[in-house]
Amino acid sequence: MSKNHLIAFGKLCSLLAFATGGLLLASCADDGYDDKERFESSVRNTQLASPKDATISASADGKSQTITWPVVHGAGGYQVTLYDASDMGKAIVDSLVEGCSVTFKREEDVNYVLRILAKGNTALGNTDASEATQINFSTFTPTFKTIPAGSDLNEWFAANPIAEDVTEMVNYDLEGGGQYTVSAVLDFDGHPVTLRSNSKSNPAKITYTTAESGITTTAAMSIKYLDFDCSGMEGTKGVFAFSKTTTVPAANTIDPAVYKWTGAYISNPISIVNCNFDNVNGYFFWDNAAKTWAETLLVDNCVVHLTPQTALGGGVFWTNKAGQFNNLYVTNSTFYESPDNPGDYKYFYQAGMAKAPDLYVDNSSQQQTATNSVNYQNCTFYHVAWNNGQWGNYNGMQSKSYSYWIMTDCIFYDCSTSGSVPRRFLHGRSGQLHAVFNNNTYMSADGTFQDPGSYDVSGTIIEEDPMFANPSAGDFHISGATQVARKTGDPRWLPGAE
Repeated sequence: MSKNHLIAFGKLCSLLAFATGGLLLASCADDGYDDKERFESSVRNTQLASPKDATISASADGKSQTITWPVVHGAGGYQVTLYDASDMGKAIVDSLVEGCSVTFKREEDVNYVLRILAKGNTALGNTDASEATQINFSTFTPTFKTIPAGSDLNEWFAANPIAEDVTEMVNYDLEGGGQYTVSAVLDFDGHPVTLRSNSKSNPAKITYTTAESGITTTAAMSIKYLDFDCSGMEGTKGVFAFSKTTTVPAANTIDPAVYKWTGAYISNPISIVNCNFDNVNGYFFWDNAAKTWAETLLVDNCVVHLTPQTALGGGVFWTNKAGQFNNLYVTNSTFYESPDNPGDYKYFYQAGMAKAPDLYVDNSSQQQTATNSVNYQNCTFYHVAWNNGQWGNYNGMQSKSYSYWIMTDCIFYDCSTSGSVPRRFLHGRSGQLHAVFNNNTYMSADGTFQDPGSYDVSGTIIEEDPMFANPSAGDFHISGATQVARKTGDPRWLPGAE
């Protein structure tokens, strides 16, 4: 056996190459060698050419992707470099791979640039390829239409309406770094819509320019990679809301054999992900007095700067006029008011909260297994509900076997001053059947800590100043030793986070 064929074959199948941004696994399961070629290559004293193509496949769960390419005979390995097309100055992966496939982490909504360069083998006299093969691929779901930068979205959708027969999610791209406006109610009604920047690293910016500005829906909706300036909105309106114009049940057909709810029902999630919001003068999401039941609202990896100019009833999330979220998730996010902001909200989350089984026909299997939940995980909350406010106010959940309460790894500073955060979170009912607390900080403005009473009895409460870097400037990086060690609060504020 030639000692110089690529690498020793025994190493080939076991190589784990670690690279910036994820794990690379080199593989020989389908490398294209015949039995003779496994022992010796006949290619010598040659400048190699990089592989002409590659196959890219995602794992079943979508969390990883594998790239394979044809073997280049006589090569000593392959330099594999992977970029986000919007940031070509920094490689996600840059590694020498001694095989013909790699597996690495797959991120949603990224335009990737892959380069594969065949490397020489000095023992065989072979030299590097003169250039790498470049392959562009994307994990963005297909774009339906791209909206030109500079557009007023109300005017654009008026000129380019969504067809009435569109019932599947349609993806509208905004140009990365582009400026857009919303000048009135932008109503997606019963159409499932994704509104996103086509660059995760260079968000488009949407400015609300009038008191009527806002986005409403009665269907699944996804808002991604966008920056919002909501300064024009009115205090009694929401950044997002349920649609007021929907003819029920036209937006989402209600099967009377399953549901006894007489309003609109949104079964798929409303998700707001990787966005920043500034100058939020009103509610973040409210029901608009529209009888709509949404199964799930998710806010993840967002920063929301609340700036109400007066004391507002209702909550940052407010659904007690007719609407309902069955499950609210706020994760990896920051909600804050500046220390000198004059107004405030009475509640963070106020809801009528109809009982989860109320959605379904009596004695049905769906009714018997129905659940609802409120979830706050790895979040930073600063100076919210600080003016005699409460963290939660809702009926229909307390002491119910189908209700779940999850509050873990969060930092609260000067929040819920009319009763502690855990007390108001549990609607004043201790001993909730499915309440989970872990690693939370409940700090008051005077440097003391709230008494969790009989509500958070986890034994994991952190009574330590998180030592925010500069709250007045919206910088909540922490240096409190225990919070840092347990990685609590919004992950973007951990030491070393970008």
